[in-house]
Formats: sequence, structure tokens, C-alpha cells
Amino acid sequence: MSVNVQPIAVILINMLNESDESDELLKQDREPETLLSGEEKEISVLFIHLYGFERLAEQMDVELRVEFFNQYFESMVEAIFECQGRLDKYIGSTIMAVFGSPLPLENHALMAIKAALQMREQLPGINRHWFPNEPQPLTIGIGINTDQIFQGYVGTPQAAEFTAVGHGVNVANHLSQQAQHYGCDILIGQKTYESSAASIQARERDLTQLTPEGTPVKVYELIGLHT
Repeated sequence: MSVNVQPIAVILINMLNESDESDELLKQDREPETLLSGEEKEISVLFIHLYGFERLAEQMDVELRVEFFNQYFESMVEAIFECQGRLDKYIGSTIMAVFGSPLPLENHALMAIKAALQMREQLPGINRHWFPNEPQPLTIGIGINTDQIFQGYVGTPQAAEFTAVGHGVNVANHLSQQAQHYGCDILIGQKTYESSAASIQARERDLTQLTPEGTPVKVYELIGLHT
């Protein structure tokens, strides 16, 4: 028995034509075919990790866990969309989002920061609703990195997705994982800070090599926006 597998280019073009972003991309004279090979440009990547859920949810049944995650994801993804970001993927309880891809976004670093601050504001309400008497409630760790990052359709004809990959993405992930180490909930990279310094309050925390292949960079704790 033979299996008819379409070329990946055909499938990916069909996927793009069905997406909400296709009209805007075509307005910019960017044919779907031009996205197949991918491109590298400056964007901002955000990761948010959730901490403490397994400890707090030991007595929850499966249905209640699903209900919790649906509400949690809805709150966090709403912040992404309100700040013109794109949900890239869920990785367990972790969320990855990108700002400035595939559509250009002015001040994408600042928009990612605003999304992170909205996420911070959402968490206390989630804790009050789900764990009202818990002395050690859920916490989050958010990392934002701005860099020249490759993005494009990757995968197979059976499973392909538009995503961002590479060192700059890894740095954002590491920042989100290191936030608790610095006793805070949001860490941003050096270029994210430099792109948004006039609009934000932040504190330099370290000069560190976040990934084995990277060079040392300044890491900043995000406090808030200038009022």
C-alpha cells in the first residue's frame, strides 16, 4: 500500500493561507513561499514558567486540574494577545510567546515587557481563587530576550509549525528559569533592557553567561513601567 505524502511546501502554504495573518503578510508583498525557508530578524521572545502547581494540586482530580490549566492559560495568553504577541507553543505548563514575528511590531521588546507585567498582575487573582488558604501559593518565572532570531516553518509534512529557534530563544528560556534564583519573577536580557530603558524601571542583577555557547550578558530584574 502506498501513502500519498504532499510536499511540505504545499502543506505549509495551505496552512498559511488559512491563518489569520495571511492577509497582512500579503499586504507587505510577502508571498507565503518566501516564508518557507525562514528568516532571521530581531524579535523578542517570552517564556513563562509556573512553579508550585504539582505540590498544591496533589488532591486535585484530573478534571479539576484541566479546569485550572484552562483558566491559567486563558489569563496568560490574553496578556500576550492584548500586547500584540503571538502564542508560539505550550510546553507542559510553560508558555512561549514571540513579539514581532511573523508580522513586524514596533517596540516589540516593550510590548513583551507589558505582557509580562500583565501576567504578573493576573497571578494573585488565580491564587486567591484556587488556593485561598495556601501560605506558599503559585509563583511564576518570566524571561524576555531580544535578539536576531531565526523563525520559519519547521517540521515534517505531517506536523509543521511556524516557530522561532536558536540561541536567542534559549536565552529567554534560561532567564525564565533563573528568575527565582535572583528572588524575582521577571528577568530581561540586555538588549531587551536597552530597547525599553526609557519606559521601564529595572535593576541590573548580574553579568552572566546564560548558555554554554553564549557570551556574558547583563541581566535585569523588571520592576515596572515608568509612571
